[in-house]
Amino acid sequence: MDHEDIGPMVRRMRKGAAMTLQQMSMATGLSQSFLSQFERGRTQASISSLRLITEALGMNIHDVFGAVGTGGYSAVVRAAGRPGLPFGDKALKTIVNSRGLSRFEILEVSFEPGGSTGEGQYSHGHHEELIVVLGGSIGVELGEERHLLDAGDSLSFHSTTPHRVVNAGGDIARVFWVISPPGAHRMTPPDLHTVSPRIQQQNFQALPQ
Repeated sequence: MDHEDIGPMVRRMRKGAAMTLQQMSMATGLSQSFLSQFERGRTQASISSLRLITEALGMNIHDVFGAVGTGGYSAVVRAAGRPGLPFGDKALKTIVNSRGLSRFEILEVSFEPGGSTGEGQYSHGHHEELIVVLGGSIGVELGEERHLLDAGDSLSFHSTTPHRVVNAGGDIARVFWVISPPGAHRMTPPDLHTVSPRIQQQNFQALPQ
């Protein structure tokens, strides 16, 4: 499935719900300009923005992904057919689980060397999260805490804790990211000091795990 097809599908769903762009903008907090360009396939939307959009339509994010392409749903999610979207800095996330699993969401996230979830820490909603490192090394910031995780390591935390993940090695880092329950993530960076990914990697390597 090509994520460029999602925008036009959302447009048809919005019109079918008799919702204007202005109403969608008010419901999601996203600008009308962005929504218009997204619906015409001229820009991409992050998964957090897609959650806001589908929630405004009274739908699940997987309803949109499932409606594009095959026109149906399946418990089997093929690797080549996973919906994937870029986010943060030099990172890509894909949805692993099928829409039939409504109590948790599983993402596979890959971080290129120097990649991260973004420049600063963020928090969102009231969720429980679990990260399992599949390959490479990552550094995880949890408020003032710093953790260096290698392949096979895992870490769990509450989404209300300001957090950030960076690639702490020289190779691509891959993680499974489990979120329960799934929901719209409205990221709210706190007023915390942030440093560059290169300096951050040094900090992770210097501190005990």
